Amino acid sequence: MRVGFDLDNTIVCYDQAIARLAEETLSLPETVQKTKSSLRDYLRSEDREDEWTEFQGRLYGPGMAYAKPYPNAIEIIEATKRAGHTAFIISHRSRHPYAGPKYDLHESAKNWIGNQLNVADTPLFPTSDIYLNETRDQKIALVASLECDVFIDDLIEVLEDDSFPASAKKVLFAPQSKPADGAHKNDVIHVREWTELKWLGQKDV
Repeated sequence: MRVGFDLDNTIVCYDQAIARLAEETLSLPETVQKTKSSLRDYLRSEDREDEWTEFQGRLYGPGMAYAKPYPNAIEIIEATKRAGHTAFIISHRSRHPYAGPKYDLHESAKNWIGNQLNVADTPLFPTSDIYLNETRDQKIALVASLECDVFIDDLIEVLEDDSFPASAKKVLFAPQSKPADGAHKNDVIHVREWTELKWLGQKDV
């Protein structure tokens, strides 16, 4: 079996990084929670959209150093490979932020993968199995060309795109939403925790 994993907000949990960067870089009232939605809503309400855009560039750039894998992600990916399946990272993010310093966001992602996704100092993903794309269309095309049997993503619009390969099992990783919020079609499996993906570690899926 060939399994594709999205990276941002699927393997990478940014909660800790967002809170840390907000404290370091933003001037905020104490009442504003250090979460992505709270920061976005507050900055937009204060006509500070540019700050929000720059914050996101910093988050997906050097701020990734503060991010951690979602709980149990490494264990599930390791079990997937131990069962004999092939695993890929297939992600999309711009090469540089839309505003602020021109961080190389692809390099930041590669560094994070190299530092975080290891078991006993052995990388879970060799560089040949890591695909960072600049557009969603490129990402979906790779899911098809790599002949993924399963693909896990946090964006329902990726899984429901008309060009998404019908042969791939669609899994929506959405910790904060109810199944009805995300699984718009019957062929989308919705999970809220990585432990719900234990079946990937079975030899016959």
